[in-house]
Formats: sequence, structure tokens, C-alpha cells
Amino acid sequence: MIDGLSEILLTAIGAVGGTGGIAGIVFYRHNKRMKALEAQLKGAEVSKARIEGKTDEWHLYKEQLDTANARIIELLRVNAEKEDRHMSDLKEKEERFNAQTDYLRGVQRDLMSALEREKEHIRKEGQQERRIAYLLNWMCKKNDCDHGIPPRERLNGSEFDENEIEDT
Repeated sequence: MIDGLSEILLTAIGAVGGTGGIAGIVFYRHNKRMKALEAQLKGAEVSKARIEGKTDEWHLYKEQLDTANARIIELLRVNAEKEDRHMSDLKEKEERFNAQTDYLRGVQRDLMSALEREKEHIRKEGQQERRIAYLLNWMCKKNDCDHGIPPRERLNGSEFDENEIEDT
């Protein structure tokens, strides 16, 4: 009886132990897979956290880029306004310069015509002075003069020539 009982017990223990062995092997493989999946999940969570960090960083960069673009657009607008003002100032200065140049050219033309008139006046004055000198030479009424009316010895034999007044 003890043999039968021990046999039953051994059979029961063997059945439970064999089932447990099979269950242990299955449980071991299941645990191994679970640990591998948990490791993958941790890696995925780390990757997800890294991706979320990169996404936040990208959004931060995008926000900074949008702010910089808005600032650049504002600076371009301000620079365009400054350039427009500068160009209008340059245009005004150029117009003023042209007006002053035109005025100076007019003054210069007037001065040149006045100089031409002055030259003509001086030339006529010189001709009149030569005519006066020539006539004084012929009509001197001083007694001690070599010429005069009547002509003195130096002018003897020469005739009064009106054309000679213009030539001298």
C-alpha cells in the first residue's frame, strides 16, 4: 500500500511537476518576451520623449523663425521708407542744384554780354581818343606847337585825311 500510495503521490507530483515544468518553460518564454517588449516599450518611450523634445524644439525654432521673419519684413519696410525719403531728398537737392546752376548760367551769360558791351565801349572810346589826338595834332592853336593852324613845318605837305583817323 505504501508502494501504491507513493506511486500515486509520485504520479501526482510528477504530473504536477511535469505540468509545472512545461508551464515553467512557457512562463519563462513568456517572461522573456515580456521583458523584451518592455525594453522595446522603454526604448519607444525614450524615442517618443526624444521626438517630443525635438518637436518642441522645432516649434520653438519655428516660432523664432516667424518672429525673425516678421522683424526682417518690418526692417525692410522701414528701410524702404528711409530710401524713399532719401531719394526724395536727393531729388529736391538735385532740383535745387539745377535751379542754382540755371541761375548761375544766366548770371554768367549776363556778365559775358556786359563784358562784350564793355569791350565794345572801350574799343569805341579808344577810337575816339585816337581821333581826338589826331584832330588835336592838326588843330593845335598853341604858338610853340610844331603843328596847328596853319600847319607847322612838321605837317607841311600832308593833307588832313579823315580815314587816317580811323586807321591809327
